[in-house]
Order: sequence, then C-alpha cells, then structure tokens
Amino acid sequence: MESLCVALVSFASVVLVLRQTDATIPLAAAFGLLVYILGTVVYKVGKALIYPFYISGLRHLPGPKDNQFLVGQGIRLLKAAGPNDLYLDWVRKWPDAPFIRHLTFGNSEVLLVNSLEAAREVLQTHAYSFVKPSFFVKLVGEILGTGILFSVGEQHKQLRRIMAGPLSKPSVRKMLPIFKDKARELSTEFDTAIGGEKNGVVEVEALFSRTAFKVISTALLSRDITEFRSKSSPLSFEECYRGILNPPLLGKLITFINPFIPLRWLPIEANLAFIRAHTALRAMLSELIQERVMQVQQDKKSGRSDENAGPKDFLTHMIEANLAEKKGVSDQMLIDVIIQSVSAGHETTAGTLTWTIYALVQYPDMQQRLREEILSAQQKQPELDAATIDSLPYLNNIISESLRVYSPTLMAPWEAGEDVVIAGVSIPKGTTVTTIPAMVHLNPAIWGADVETFNPNRWESTTGAAANPFAIEAFINGPRTCPGRALALLEIKTVLVEMMSNFSLEAVDVDVQLEHPSLTLKPKGGLHVRVQRL
Repeated sequence: MESLCVALVSFASVVLVLRQTDATIPLAAAFGLLVYILGTVVYKVGKALIYPFYISGLRHLPGPKDNQFLVGQGIRLLKAAGPNDLYLDWVRKWPDAPFIRHLTFGNSEVLLVNSLEAAREVLQTHAYSFVKPSFFVKLVGEILGTGILFSVGEQHKQLRRIMAGPLSKPSVRKMLPIFKDKARELSTEFDTAIGGEKNGVVEVEALFSRTAFKVISTALLSRDITEFRSKSSPLSFEECYRGILNPPLLGKLITFINPFIPLRWLPIEANLAFIRAHTALRAMLSELIQERVMQVQQDKKSGRSDENAGPKDFLTHMIEANLAEKKGVSDQMLIDVIIQSVSAGHETTAGTLTWTIYALVQYPDMQQRLREEILSAQQKQPELDAATIDSLPYLNNIISESLRVYSPTLMAPWEAGEDVVIAGVSIPKGTTVTTIPAMVHLNPAIWGADVETFNPNRWESTTGAAANPFAIEAFINGPRTCPGRALALLEIKTVLVEMMSNFSLEAVDVDVQLEHPSLTLKPKGGLHVRVQRL
C-alpha cells in the first residue's frame, strides 16, 4: 500500500510537469523517477526512525528500550548464548504484560505474546485474523513450501480435513509396530556402542534424529526412504533433506539473512548445493505421489476393498481424502505437506527425546522411577500395546515436563492480516505477533517460583493458570495446532519405553550449550551419554 502511494505521487508529479508548456516527456519521466526515489527514501526513513518511536500506537507497551541503531534488538538476539535468553529476561521484567514489544531489523515492531489471555485470542479466538509474516515465509517457505504451515483460510481448513484421518489417535496407534521396530534398531546401535571402543558413550541427538527420520518416512510412505533416489538425481532422500535443513555454516547464514537481504541468487557453492538438493527432493516426492495416485485410482476402478488391502500409510490416506474433495489440492501442495511432516515430525521428535534424556541423566532418581513404572507394566503385558503406553502416568509427566522446560519449538511468528484487538491491545494490520513457547512455559506468573526446576510431579495436579490449555505451547494450540501431535507423542513414548527397559543412562556432557541460531532447540555439538545394558 505504501509503495502504491509513493508511485501515485510520482505519477501525479509527471502529470504536473507535462502540463508545463516547455516540458518534455523525458524531463517529466526523470522528474517522476526522482520523486519516486525521494519518496521511497523518505518513507523508509520515516518508518524506521520516526514511526516506531513517535507515532506507533504500540510504542507505550512494555519492552526493552536500549535499541541499537536500525536493528533494534535483532543483533542482541542473535548474539545471545541461547535462543530464549533475552526473551526470558524480558519475561522476568514484565511477567504480567499481555504483550512485550521489541524492535528488530529495520526497527520493525514485534509483539511477543506474554499472557494466557493473549495466547488464547491469537491462537484460537482470532486465529484466522493472522497469517505467517513475509520474512518467515521467505525464511522457511523456500525450504518447506506452502503446505499446512503457510496456507490460509479455506485452503488451510481443507488441508486439515485431508490430514485429520491418517493422523487421528486410532490411526496413529496402528503405527505402533513401526515405532517398536525402529526403537529396537536404536537399541542395536546402543549395543554396538557398548561393545565398541567408546565404552558405551553415544551421541544420542544424532541417533534420535536418524530414528525419527526413519519412523516418519515409513509412517508417511510405507518405506524407509533414507536411501531413496530420484531417477534424475544421484542424491538420496536423506542427503537432499540434510543438505536443505542442515547445511554448512555459510549455508545457514544465507538461510537466515536471505529474508532480509536476498542472497540466494549468488552463484556460490552453498547456494548451488541448496538448489540441487531442493530440486532433487521435490522431483523424487513428485514421483512417489504420482505412483501412489495411480495405485489409488487403480484400486478404486478394480473395486478393491479396504478389508482386502494392506495397512495404509499417511500418503495413501491423504490422497484418498484429497480425491474425495470436490476440488482437491495440487500435487505440489501434497509435496509441501510431506516435506513439512518429515521436517516437523522428525526435528521436534528428536529434540524432545534428546532433552528428555538430558533431564533423566541429570536426575537418576527420576530415571529409576520411570524404569520401575515401565517394567511393572511389562510384567503384566510383555508387549505393551499403544493404549497401555499412552496411559503410563509418570512417563506422561516426564514428557510433559520436558516439553515445558525444553520445548524444541522456539517460535511461531504471525502477522496481523487485519486490524484486531487482542487482550485489550489494538494491533494494526501488518504487525508481527510472535508466540515464544519458552515465554509461557517459563513464566513464574503461570508456573510459580520453581518455574525453572525440572519437576515431573507438578503434572500430577496442575491448578490455576498452569491448568490452562494455553499454558503449554510446544505443539501450539487452536486451529493451527500441530496435526501430528498424537504421532509424535506415541513415537517418543515407545522409544523411551525401549530405552528405559533395556539400558541405564549416565551423564557425560556436564556443560551443555545451545546451538544458536537454530530453527529448533538443540544442544551444541549434540548430547553424549553413557549407556549400559541392564
């Protein structure tokens, strides 16, 4: 809108010049261009140096005032020891404010959700008044596409309908054999480490990451696609995925800077490698989708019934639901959904397992109590079914506390798609509003003075603000809640049951630092523990 206004002023200046008797078209065009450039500069300067400090209706909200020139708190956030450090400092300073306002690059305003009321209104009541901000679409969208993450309105509702069946709890529980099979493969990795030269010391973050990758790919596509290759590319699926999501340092820097300063066009190896991996990944997923669509259509024509068919994977279910829609989504959208499902289902699951193990090796008494609960259940039912695994109370408490203290999800940024009032604050269209799970999970006004203490017992009876469903944002909430929540939780529980019933774990890494910047909460250099067979 602002660019349009500048353009209209420039056009008006051209018309005024041409009305002069001695004016020429080149002179008028040059004058119009000059007005456009000056107008753009004035607008940008005013937006960065005047509006946020003297005009914005949000300027009186609580928040840090020690801004650096033109970057606000942006550099400080990137240079902090961990991704949540500054946010938590602000929470401690303003624990009761519905929003905390800070400035970022270009002095643009960001509102951080800091109360349960504000969280409920942003994520539930006015969920569809918000869209993903353009910078985040550029940051993550170039990797993950549109899909469920960036779709809006009716398209988002349609994708949720298509995904609802295969990701429902009953459907997920049918995947338990997959989870158990991959968990046993992980046990084999531990046994190898115990019998090797490292005296049982393993780096669990990488192992959990690979296990979660295998689980989600098998659940999605009925095959471990770790080594799957496109006909047109020598790169395997995992090589493509790692090349896009875990590039070298230069690639990471380009990914984080590109939304603000376009760098992806530079003909350097980091960009060329990203493009190769991105192209190959989408090509092989396109092949898989086309193959599966043909199979579904053939089964429908032949009248093959569900009773005679084998277990269906997520992709088959989704294709069937999509074909049943009057106007289904495109293959490209299905590709986006698969990539986002693999990424979200793999990264956050591996992260939750890693931080849960970190907590258990810090507190051996909790580890022993969890083991006793699992072994007691196995005495009654040697092969635990999904319902039993889901119902283990201390296991549930451990995972809930891990998600609270060490949420693998770092942020969920939104942009107001219209003027809206949230928790009594008038938020103009275009304002960035961000939910930071750690700001809610570690807010003493919600969880009490012991907010930073890892205490699974707090989940035996949550009361007051802590009992509010919006007090936990690891999976977000409302219409945009993570659709794979049931799958992730059962997978995490199954892996922990396998580990706790067969191994004892001891801490090796004493001083664990955080990887930063990062899209999820990760220990820098991984997490090393010592495993011993029981």
